[in-house]
Amino acid sequence: MVEARTGPGVIAERPEPDSGRLGAGTLLTAEAIDELDPSLAAAAERADRITYRSKSLSGRDIVVSGALLTPKGAAPEHGWPIVSWAHGSSGIIDQCAPSTALNEDGKVDLFGYAGFVTQLLEAGYAVAATDYEGLGTRGDHPYIVADSEGRGVIDAVRAAIQAEPTLSKSYFSVGHSQGGQAAIAAGEMAHTYGKGLDFRGTIGLAPVTNVGQAYSYGSPGPVDRGFYLLALHGLRTEHPDLRFDQYLGKQALDLLPRVSQVCTDQIWEEFSADLGTELNDYQFTPQNSAAALQVQGWLDEQSVPRGRTPGPMLLLQGDADPSIKKAVTQQAVRNARGSGTAAEFRLYPGADHYTVLGPRSDGGAAADVVEWLDRHRHP
Repeated sequence: MVEARTGPGVIAERPEPDSGRLGAGTLLTAEAIDELDPSLAAAAERADRITYRSKSLSGRDIVVSGALLTPKGAAPEHGWPIVSWAHGSSGIIDQCAPSTALNEDGKVDLFGYAGFVTQLLEAGYAVAATDYEGLGTRGDHPYIVADSEGRGVIDAVRAAIQAEPTLSKSYFSVGHSQGGQAAIAAGEMAHTYGKGLDFRGTIGLAPVTNVGQAYSYGSPGPVDRGFYLLALHGLRTEHPDLRFDQYLGKQALDLLPRVSQVCTDQIWEEFSADLGTELNDYQFTPQNSAAALQVQGWLDEQSVPRGRTPGPMLLLQGDADPSIKKAVTQQAVRNARGSGTAAEFRLYPGADHYTVLGPRSDGGAAADVVEWLDRHRHP
């Protein structure tokens, strides 16, 4: 949902602590999900909401929530391989956590991703789906803070393995939109923060990559206004000195509390549209040059990829996506290859930001995703 464009030069990867020494990934609770979406219920042997320990980027012990779903039938000899699923933008408040948020039918559908996750389950993959730090649990959600998201993705795998004895230690990081950023970050941390697990590769569908250019100097286009407000909230979790009045005009500042009340579908309707003179572009622009330069640096820090991923990578894109442009994703692939990652790019004619997740019969990428997973699930 957040726009990203062609990326900067590759940034050297940052060392991460070995989370095994920190207790991160420890399973805390696992309870069956009530009112599960019918398609998920038909495909899953088990569907639980889980909570588990993780670490904030400041080193604090935190609790993260998510979902664990396992396929029906007998597990293969070495256990079900795991897809650690990273969802696209849902919001920054607990009501938007995919493991508990209800759709218009009163069902948990993982914030609209039930169809895609069902195809993974039917293909024989267990799914560990993090809600991310601060969504569904105590604390603020560091929206578009890549390493926070990546830790949630990796620790969900550890928690899932503790919860379910039929799982293997082999996993993929797979995500859409914001979750594409999370999946890429998790892949880059697989050999450090993810030590002890068997990382097999990364898939990003319409992934957010170059955050720095998406909101170039804090000046998003109409499509991304609402997500810029979310991004400011996320950046503030890492930079407490961030003052909203330096990055927004008075009208936008007055409306800012709204993003702490609703999820992204409503945010999209209220902010991410061309409102003309009702709410002009200046309202979503840093109010001085010093603020513009500062926010650019903070945004650039969250752009991915930043270094080598110890496993293959597949980035997929629809050419009718209004938010993520194909040139952006192609540049991300070039950046990944420049760091030594075996990265591929695939384009889907006519697919938009969401239909790229659909079945092959509808022009989507789901079948290709499964085939790629199958090809890389074994050493």
